[in-house]
Amino acid sequence: MSEMTFEQLCELFAYEPKRRPLDSREVAELLGVHPNTMEQYRFRGEGPRYFSPPGTRRVWYAELDVLRWLASGARHSTSEAA
Repeated sequence: MSEMTFEQLCELFAYEPKRRPLDSREVAELLGVHPNTMEQYRFRGEGPRYFSPPGTRRVWYAELDVLRWLASGARHSTSEAA
């Protein structure tokens, strides 16, 4: 599904693009998880790619990265390997 365009991914997930980087709280809301879960994903090296500018504690996510990560979980059967 990574070959899908940004517009196709937005349509697939009924996502209204903000056209700017998202913070952890916004991504957690989009994914339907607790904001602390995003911190755990980063700690374990899971979840969507993120950016943290040097010298800051801020964390940002690109909308496309979040939607592609979400789409990467697509399966056709419960017997498919994750």
